[in-house]
Parts: sequence; C-alpha cells; structure tokens
Amino acid sequence: MHPINLLFSLTSLDVILVTLERFSFTTSVFLPPHDFIRLHEAFQMIFLILGTVLIPFLLLRYVSAEFKLLSGRRGLILSLVFITGIYFYATGNGVHEIASFAYNTYCNIKNVEAGMCTSMFINDYYLGNGLYFLGAIMMNIVLLILERGNPDKTFKRKDLLILMINSVIYSLAIFAYAAVDRVLVGLLYSIVMTIIVLYFFLINRKKYVWMPITTSLTISYVLGTAASLIVRLR
Repeated sequence: MHPINLLFSLTSLDVILVTLERFSFTTSVFLPPHDFIRLHEAFQMIFLILGTVLIPFLLLRYVSAEFKLLSGRRGLILSLVFITGIYFYATGNGVHEIASFAYNTYCNIKNVEAGMCTSMFINDYYLGNGLYFLGAIMMNIVLLILERGNPDKTFKRKDLLILMINSVIYSLAIFAYAAVDRVLVGLLYSIVMTIIVLYFFLINRKKYVWMPITTSLTISYVLGTAASLIVRLR
C-alpha cells in the first residue's frame, strides 16, 4: 500500500473509532475523584484525537521529503503555521471536551440557562470548536502548499480506489460536524475548507493523481459539505 494511503487508512480507522466510542459504555463511566470527568472525554483527548494530530504530522514529514522542504525562510514560516495549527487544534479540543462534559452533565441541554451553563455552552460549541477548526485549517493549508510544490509521482492511478474509499469515510466526519451540530460553526468551517481545497485542486487538476492529499481532501470536503448543506437547508 502506498504510504499516503496507509496514513489515510489510519485516519479512517480513527474516524470509525471516534464514532463507535461516542456510542459506547464510556459515556456513562465517571472517573474518580469526585466524578471529575467521564471516561469518554478522557479517552477522546488522550488517545483518539491524538491520532488526528500525529497522522497530519506524518503527512507533513512525507510531503516535505522528510522535512527537507522546510529549510529556509519559507520552510520556517510553513513550520510555524503548522505548529500553531497543532496548538489551536489541541487547545480547542481540550476546551471542547471539558466544557462538553460539564455542560451535558450539569446543565439543561435543551434550554441554555444563564450563568455558568451559558459559559460552558459557548466554550463547548463556539470557543472550543472554533479553535479546533482554525487549527485544522492551518495544518491542512501547509500540507496543500507543500504538495503543490512537490507532486508525488510515485502515486499511481491504481492507488486512487483506496484513496477514494478513505476520502468518503472522512467525509462522514465532516458531515457529523457540519450537518447535525447544534450551531453552525462546523458548517462554516467545512465551507471555508471546501473553498480552499477546491482552489488547490483546480489549479493543479492536471496533476491530481500526483497530488493525493489535495485530491483526497477535495473529495472529502465537497461530499461532506454538500450533504451538510442539503440537510441544513431542507
């Protein structure tokens, strides 16, 4: 299997695990002392979301020719953007998970009450998710820029099928945030990312086979966003 497909397959596995875990017994297990958090949030932060950071880093290593393309001023800027993206992504996820636990455990989730519950609602849906998505945009842009300057001629047409399957699976994660979330932050993120990836895809469309990251993200975000808009607007 091509290294890019292997990494995207690991991403698909992570997406499936995240989905299954949300419907598992972990959501009803509170951790000591004093039931400070559920096993669900702890498992998400410590293991599953960690995977969604490590895999983009490995993609960065691959698309930058083992970091050779990150030398010089341009490389330094791209590295700083990627690292900043990781920071926002991880911080946002942490804020989201902690606020989500408190809000869903101690508040009336059907009717946002003033005071602490409003604060937790905003931290959960807006601040946490907003930082999380901002970080994702920054990391993805770096990968798209690097791949544009370094097309992967080892990626062949025979590798496209696995790429497309993984892209469809990832589009389900985009759909989950953009279509059914309580607020529109996820939908706004998916629309912005769709515009970005379409731009990179269209200016390099003749080389799409050699640009698997760009092609995969384009498939995922176009499918996920289109389906989300249909659900939101119906």
